[in-house]
Amino acid sequence: MNINKALSIRIREILKTKKISQYELEQRTGLYHSTLSCLLNCRYNSANMKTVFLIIQGLEVSVLEFFDSPLFENLYNINLD
Repeated sequence: MNINKALSIRIREILKTKKISQYELEQRTGLYHSTLSCLLNCRYNSANMKTVFLIIQGLEVSVLEFFDSPLFENLYNINLD
């Protein structure tokens, strides 16, 4: 699994757990529907850290809570270019 897929899955998990819709998260973060949709559907090569932190804030979880998931333990294909 790569980082984009892990982010997408983790965001969806928290949305479901907290019973927050994608639309509500868009409203909380100020992100465009297309931006969040592309992130959730892994259409970006890499996620912008500012966007990720806006989402974490909008989900009302800490950074540690967000990344405290087995999804982020064995990532590969991380493109740092």
